[in-house]
Amino acid sequence: MKNAAMIIVSAIMGFLILGIVLTIGGSMNRRCEVETILPSTMEKTVEGMLFTEAGCSSGELVIAECVELLAAEIDTDSDVVLKVYQNDVQKGVLSMKLQEKFQHPNGMEGTAEAVRTIIREERENVSKEQYRVRFYQNREGMLGEGSCYKVYTVEEGQCLQPPAEPGGNGVVFAGWHDWNDYAADFSQPIEENRDYYAAWE
Repeated sequence: MKNAAMIIVSAIMGFLILGIVLTIGGSMNRRCEVETILPSTMEKTVEGMLFTEAGCSSGELVIAECVELLAAEIDTDSDVVLKVYQNDVQKGVLSMKLQEKFQHPNGMEGTAEAVRTIIREERENVSKEQYRVRFYQNREGMLGEGSCYKVYTVEEGQCLQPPAEPGGNGVVFAGWHDWNDYAADFSQPIEENRDYYAAWE
């Protein structure tokens, strides 16, 4: 009889310990999931915000996008509540609380929640390189034997329209050529200092 009682007590203790382990483990897993999903979802949402004075994303669109991302990320059949504390598109601030209510194996209700505020850093305007483009009236001038006809400063990646053709004193202007005597292609963006000379026929 005593052994039977010990077995029963041991079984009850075992079930209690198992229930406690499952409860704690379940809570930790839920909390970890919520604390991981909310920040990553918010970061994706904030990165998608448009910060222009005109035509910027509306607050409703930001929330809709965040909810859509959450729905795709979170895997649960429990009740999920998303509270928005701040949603400022112009300033790039998004503050939210994600709460998930679930049921432990012992039937008790549990709650896992995470609160996060994200501020989108404004991208600094990185100044581009400036390049010098010089035009000479002839090849000799480009080689240092004459004065420069026109000089331009062009931002990296920009294209340059050639200047008006210089007067040729009775000869026919045949276009602008580069150091290698090739015809200049002004449809290509400027990515270095360049010199051109006027070719004549």
